[in-house]
Amino acid sequence: MAETTKAAVADTPASHCSPAWDALIRDDERMRTVSPQEFMPIFQGMMKGGCKACPKEQTTACQNLEKPLVVLGHDVVRPMFSMPWEFKAEDIIAGGASDASVRHDDIRRVIRHIEAIARASGSDAVSLADAAEGLAALGGNFAYSSPGEVEPQFSRLVAGVVEPWKVTARGRAESRERAAAFRSNPVAAMRNAEGIKQALPYEATVHDALAARELNWCNHVPHLFTRMMTRVHLDDAAFAAMLDASEAVARERHHSGVTPRDVETALMRAAAVGIEDQA
Repeated sequence: MAETTKAAVADTPASHCSPAWDALIRDDERMRTVSPQEFMPIFQGMMKGGCKACPKEQTTACQNLEKPLVVLGHDVVRPMFSMPWEFKAEDIIAGGASDASVRHDDIRRVIRHIEAIARASGSDAVSLADAAEGLAALGGNFAYSSPGEVEPQFSRLVAGVVEPWKVTARGRAESRERAAAFRSNPVAAMRNAEGIKQALPYEATVHDALAARELNWCNHVPHLFTRMMTRVHLDDAAFAAMLDASEAVARERHHSGVTPRDVETALMRAAAVGIEDQA
């Protein structure tokens, strides 16, 4: 599968899926004063348009090849939770648990570490920022970890999938249910809106950093990094190492660009090494 480089897509910022979002994240005064009623529709429109902005080959891989594996990742992590996890926080951890390269015992320990962060802040649920902080804190130097089948249980789950489209359909139904529950929770919705606004000052820097990379990056990825930056200081070297490791995972999987699952896998592998070092 050929790699999708910046020469193959429009030479514009990574937020090219939404000119309105691009304008917002480059206006310092507006970022300070914008209300949730104004920025949430812009954010939601940008997220909905993300897949349309990627090259077709990358979107096809993400939607058709990645989705069933991520659904299995959700099946792995849900029994490990000891408290509620908000919508996107669960997505990230499930993506990191969606191959056989990390032991489930290590994933469980990473989850416990993240839940401790949420509880220490007095929260009743794990937010995206909590998950991002935990992965960053454990990740060390974020060096790329080459793959290996260290968790045969996940390989058995994959082998048991006869019709991947049915797994994908189940995952979409479950995602709609989780999204509806999230939207109906006013505390979670407010926490999410506050998190998005806090991350706005980091958005342009992250979008432009990804746009300058050789591979095309999914436009759903920057918000993981920007939420992380609201909690953890990342110097240029650490951020570059995260991006390098994520692109290495994409190339390992012969992806034409970097998908969310590639990033989540890279971060989970690094966090698993970090949790082992703490033992």
